[in-house]
Amino acid sequence: MSSTDLELSIFTRLSEAQADWQQLKDVLHSNPYQSPGWLCSWFETVGQSLNCTPVIVVGRCRGQAVFLLPLQLERSAGISALTFLGHQNGNQNTGLWHADFYRGATADEMKSHLSAVCKQVGADLLKLENVPETWLGRDHPLVFKGATSSPSPVFARALPSDFGELFNDTHSKSSRKNLLRKERHLQAAGNYTIAKATSPADRQRGFDAFLEQRSVRAREAGIPNVFSAPPAKTFLSSVIGLDATGSAQDHGAHPLDLWYLEAGDRIRATYLCAQHGKTLYAYSNSVAHDDMLPNSPGLVLIKEIIERACGDPTIDTLDLGLGEERYKTTWAEPVPLKDSLLAMTWKGALRMRLEAARLKAKSCIRNSSILWPLIRRLRKMKAGIAGNS
Repeated sequence: MSSTDLELSIFTRLSEAQADWQQLKDVLHSNPYQSPGWLCSWFETVGQSLNCTPVIVVGRCRGQAVFLLPLQLERSAGISALTFLGHQNGNQNTGLWHADFYRGATADEMKSHLSAVCKQVGADLLKLENVPETWLGRDHPLVFKGATSSPSPVFARALPSDFGELFNDTHSKSSRKNLLRKERHLQAAGNYTIAKATSPADRQRGFDAFLEQRSVRAREAGIPNVFSAPPAKTFLSSVIGLDATGSAQDHGAHPLDLWYLEAGDRIRATYLCAQHGKTLYAYSNSVAHDDMLPNSPGLVLIKEIIERACGDPTIDTLDLGLGEERYKTTWAEPVPLKDSLLAMTWKGALRMRLEAARLKAKSCIRNSSILWPLIRRLRKMKAGIAGNS
C-alpha cells in the first residue's frame, strides 16, 4: 500500500466513521484508549463538557481504510488546536492502522497529510502528545522531526508464560518474601477473594469502592482527582459496562474490566484493566486507606493480575500505563513517549512556544529526583493543613 494512492476523509460525527473504525480496531494495530467504544463513551460524557469538536481522519487506499486518527479541535483564547480525541482521559495515543500501511508510513508523509487536515478544519496548531517513540517494531510515523519527550513514559514489558521466572527477575528474595507475607495476612482476614467483576452487582460494588478510595487518596495526598466530576464518573461507569443507573449494558463488550481484592468482607483494592489484542493494559487503580493498608493490597492485587496474565495464552505483553510509580518500575520498563507540535498560523506559532515551554517545564519537574518528590511532599502537607482547618 502506497501513500501516493491515499485519499483522506474527515468526519465531525463519530457515527460517520464507525464502519472504518470497527474494521481497523479489529486488525489490532491500535490501543484501547482509541477504540470506538472508549471514545464514544468519552465524547458522550466528558467531551460534552468541553469546548471541542470531533475530527475523525480516515485514510483510504483503493477504497480500503488504512489508518484512522481520532482527533478533536479544541478552542481556547481564540486559538484552535487539533489534538487527540479524549486525550484528557487516555494513557497513550497511537492511532489505528492497517498493518501493511503502517509498515511503510513515514513521518514526513503523515505530517503532510495532517497539515492538509489542519488547513481544512481551520486549526492554528497541530498537537500530537504521548505518542510512543517506537511501536510495533518501528519508529512511529506520528513522531515528527524535532519532537520532544513527553513528561512521563508508559511502563511495559513482554510477559513470559512462567510467572515464577518473572517474579524472580523483577523482585529480590527479600521483596518476594515480604510481598507473600502481606498476601498471607490479607488471606487471614477471611473471605479473601481476587476476581474480575462479572456480574452487574460486583461491578457496581467495585466501582463504588474505586471512587471512594480514589477520593480519599486525593484528599489525603493533596492531588487532583480526575474522576471526581460527574461526567468523568459517568464515563468510567460506561466503559466498565454499567449505565448511568448502575445496571449492566446489553450492547457489546465494554472496554474496561474491574479487578478487585476483597478481604475481611471489604474491597481493599481495585484495578481497571483492558485486554486489547495480546496486551493487558492497566489503566487506573485504587487502595483503601484502612487497617489493611500496611499489607499493601494494591501490590498483592497487581501481582495476582500479572500472574494470571502470564498463564493466559492470549496475553503476551503488559502495559502498566502512564506515570512513574515504584511498583511500575519494579514490574516493567519505561517506554518513551513523544510530543510533536506543528504551527499552521502565527497564532499557532505563539501557542506552540507556550506549549513547548509548558511541556519542557513539566518534564523537567517530573524527571527531577529533587523537585518531584518535593512537590509530592508539599501536596501532602497542604492536604494535612486543609484537613485540620
